[in-house]
Amino acid sequence: MSLTDPRPPLSRSPDADSGGDLRFIRTAPRHLVDRSAVAEVLITDWRRVSSDAFRLAAQWPRGHHFYAPVAGAWYDPLLAAESLRQAAVLVGQAYYDVPADRHFRVAELEFEIVPSALLLGLRPAELHLESAITEVRRRTGAPTALTMETDLLRDGEFAGAGRLTLHMAGPRDHEQAASADPHPVLGTDPGHPPLSEPVPPAIVGRLDERDVVLGLPGSAAGRRDLAWSLRVDPGHPVLFDHATGDVPGMVLLEAARQAAQAACAPYRVLTVEIRSAFHLPLAQSAPCHISAARLPTQDAGEEAVLRVAAWQFGRIAFDSLVVAALCD
Repeated sequence: MSLTDPRPPLSRSPDADSGGDLRFIRTAPRHLVDRSAVAEVLITDWRRVSSDAFRLAAQWPRGHHFYAPVAGAWYDPLLAAESLRQAAVLVGQAYYDVPADRHFRVAELEFEIVPSALLLGLRPAELHLESAITEVRRRTGAPTALTMETDLLRDGEFAGAGRLTLHMAGPRDHEQAASADPHPVLGTDPGHPPLSEPVPPAIVGRLDERDVVLGLPGSAAGRRDLAWSLRVDPGHPVLFDHATGDVPGMVLLEAARQAAQAACAPYRVLTVEIRSAFHLPLAQSAPCHISAARLPTQDAGEEAVLRVAAWQFGRIAFDSLVVAALCD
């Protein structure tokens, strides 16, 4: 959420712990899921069912302006990743005494989805998240990290599963966030390098070049290989929902997904599994390079398996195993 907004008191589901059905009638307060825009909140309800077990509800829009349907047929699988992230942030604040002013950073995130369960319908998808906190780390009594494992259900059927480890650092630098330009003009801010030329949007499954996070490499050798620069646009309304000095984890997941799509072009693929580790925070102010390598597939239904890495200052800051299936 915007660090300059007053944060309302910690709130919980109106029928939390009541045992009633989860509801999809309104979204969770945005500060509970670390979002600034109400339109980007996916979680609608939640409750605790036992000491470390929780049930949450999430609604996915049929026509999200960034996480748009894949090939016009499937919900974007990264909605699953964002749902897991929001769920972990909410549970941490509501039940594990995580202060609202922490800086939330994803350390590990893995998920897999069932393609048939992500097909578009006539109504927005309503999902139940059956979640369990499997580990909580503390320092001087304050929580510093938690791990959540989740099963995703749609209409009572298994739709996917995920595991996420969230680190909580902070408190955030409110003065820096408050002084940040809310409408940055790219290429003029000395704190951000100019954006590189984007990969053609169609190559990475996008329609708008502003949504492309992979930049064309400057060298001929890079153009022959699966290598790109990371395009960091701090003005992007979804990927940079609020001021932050680091590159958000969802940007790197999007880079991994776009790298897999670029490797399979011109065929369109659906990301069915991602296993990612975020080793080091990525600074927005320094160049970052993305590399990918195709791995042997082990399943006839897999179009491609790739290892994607993000490099900064000569070190691997992020790596991800991406499994993609051919859209047919």
